[in-house]
Amino acid sequence: MVRAILIEGLVIGALIIMDGIYVVVFPPFGDEVQGYGIILIGIFIILAAYRLNRMAEKCEEDPEKA
Repeated sequence: MVRAILIEGLVIGALIIMDGIYVVVFPPFGDEVQGYGIILIGIFIILAAYRLNRMAEKCEEDPEKA
């Protein structure tokens, strides 16, 4: 279950980053700021999924520390 959350987060984050790159590169021009914001959101989703995975693994190793 925990691995599934990490994989889903990585896939969704990668798709969002690709969408942000599409917004930055292709016309109409002037949407670069929104594209960079979308890219940052994708990076945040990847980092959040990774952090959630690490916390869940830590809880599985030692449930008393949770």
